[in-house]
Parts: sequence; structure tokens; C-alpha cells
Amino acid sequence: MNIAPFKLERYYTLHEFSAEFSLCNSDCEAMTIQELLSMESGAAERFQNQWLGYTESKGSPLLRNDISGIYTTITTNDLLVCTGAQEPIFLFAQANLESGDHVIVQTPCYQSVQSVPESIGCRVSKWNVVYENGRPTFDMSQLSDLITAKTKVIFLNTPHNPTGFHFSKAEQLELIAIARKNNIILFCDEVYRELEHSAAYTIPAFADAYELGVSVGVLSKSYGLPGLRIGWVASRNKEILEKIAILKEYTTICNSAPSEFLAGVALRNRATILTRNLQIVVQNLRLFDAFFEKYAMLFSWWRPHAGPIAFVEMKFDTNDMYFAERALKDKKVLLLPGGIYDFPGYFRIGFGRTGIPEALDKFEEFVVENLI
Repeated sequence: MNIAPFKLERYYTLHEFSAEFSLCNSDCEAMTIQELLSMESGAAERFQNQWLGYTESKGSPLLRNDISGIYTTITTNDLLVCTGAQEPIFLFAQANLESGDHVIVQTPCYQSVQSVPESIGCRVSKWNVVYENGRPTFDMSQLSDLITAKTKVIFLNTPHNPTGFHFSKAEQLELIAIARKNNIILFCDEVYRELEHSAAYTIPAFADAYELGVSVGVLSKSYGLPGLRIGWVASRNKEILEKIAILKEYTTICNSAPSEFLAGVALRNRATILTRNLQIVVQNLRLFDAFFEKYAMLFSWWRPHAGPIAFVEMKFDTNDMYFAERALKDKKVLLLPGGIYDFPGYFRIGFGRTGIPEALDKFEEFVVENLI
């Protein structure tokens, strides 16, 4: 397998744990095992008695039942529990694509949805974001023009990493109509789902809304529990799911029993966790609103409707990779430059963590010292 290095993950491997302050993480605030177990009566004692044998490859029935509660039509039989979101993305592509297939990728993107199909020998077309009056948009007519007789999958991500864009219900229906007309699978990375800033922005999961829809979820992002390494893939199409399940027996085989137990506690208490994380997001958004209004001559951003991330445009002439490098060196502040996404002139911010106020203060020091 000849695959390109994963630029985003390489960047975080090199810098995430050496930076003192971070403005760009895409997950919400994490919690301790004790905090999580305290949400459910008797959970701590049951956790102590958790059997450490092998688990079911597709995920325990109890956990799959808890996950199915997120959806409206998805049942326990329509789910496969995986390690994080990276495993289902990788396995879906390996199991359902062949050399010569054509796929379309909503870009900028989480690199694996582009690089894995490319490594298989697929032809990849990019459905690029277009900024209109500073707002990220995706043109449906451009998508239609990209479709060929060999198009097998359209890879989507909503809420979108890194722009913060989120499809409306009308846009989702249009996407499904385009895909259904051409018998195309819609594979949607929905790791930021359930963190809509208002209920008005909630849309159905693609696995619920479309018979060839595939949805990926994870506890890492909206729930703020990346240490559990629990994700899943959902689809009502049995053939798609079974192909992934067969290939999973060559990777992780099954999931961690303690992680599956803790994931179940989190999902049964997801309303509490999501409310807490949304409060953190809303508080931090107010800080970014004030910051970008104050420095409007330097930066431009579109305030997203969902999720914990957004893209910021730099309105001055400098290399975004160099700018991020200087911020890290001078103030130990971590930014994610747009060059990581092959989208220069921008950087990604995250607003799901409690350390944002202090990190933003340090970044302001850097801005004042270097740009004012």
C-alpha cells in the first residue's frame, strides 16, 4: 500500500503535546473516568467488575443499542463499532472501492477520505468550498458536473472540518436526490453531529435519510471522549456494512471492553454531556466574536452554526505555515495552518475547550507584538 503521509496527524504528533496553549483542537473538553462514572448510579461498581475478555467484533449488543438511540431508523443490526473514526473511514474505502472507481470528496477534507481511495487506485475529484461574502458554501451544480458513470461514492463531512459549514435540510435532500438518481453511496463523516448551536440547524443522519447513506460517528469530538477510542459506522445497506465487518477482522478484530462499557455510560447520559459541551462552545464563541471584531482589519471569519471548529482568513500577506510556526515558537500557542489542508491563507480554530480564554489572550499578545 502506497499512501501519502497524513499531514494533519503528523502536525499534531509533532506539536500538540509540546504547545502550552491550543486554539485549534477539534474536540470538546474531556473528562475523567470518575466524572463519567458519576453520571450513572452503580456504574463505578459495575466498571470494577467488567470482564476483560474479548468483545464481539461488531460491538456489544448493549453498546450498539445505546448508539442506535442517536438515530431514527438505524437498529443494532445496522451498526458496527470501531476504533475511533479513522478505522471506519479506512475500512469502508478498502472494502467498498476498487481501482478505477471514481469518488468525489468535499474539500478541504480530513485527509484519509482522499488519500485512502487514491492509494487504492481510485480517481478522486474535489468538490471545493467556495467563499461567498466570507461564508463557506458548496455549489450543488458543481457537484452534479463532477459526477461520471464511474462515480461510486461522494464523501461528505457535516458539520464540516475545517470550515464549520453545515448542510441545511434542503441541501441534504438535494444531495440525496443527486445521489439516488445516479445510484451513488453518500458516505458522511458526522463526528461533530449533535453539537448544533441551535435545534434549527439539526438535520437527519445520512444513514437515516438515504438507503445508500453511510454515517460515521465517534465519541471523540462532540462528546469530548477521544481517550475511549470508540467510534462506529451506521448504514441500512447490509452489503456495505458486512464488507466493512469482514475487513475489520484484519485490523482491530474487536474493541476494548472497558472502553465499550464507558462509551455506554456516556451515550446513556449524552444529553448532559452535550449540554455541558455546548455551553463551553457558546461561551468561547462570544470571545472569538469580540476578538475578530477588534481585529477585523487582520482576520475574517464566518461564525458557524454547528460544531466546535471554524476557518479564519488571514487578511495580510504572510505564509500561514510560517505564521503558525511563529505563534508556537514565540507564545507556545498552537494554530492549525490552512496549508495542512492545501488551503493556504487560513488557519483553523477550535472552541470546545475550557482553556480557550487563556490561549486567546496569549494569541492576542502575539498579534499585537507582530501585526499591529
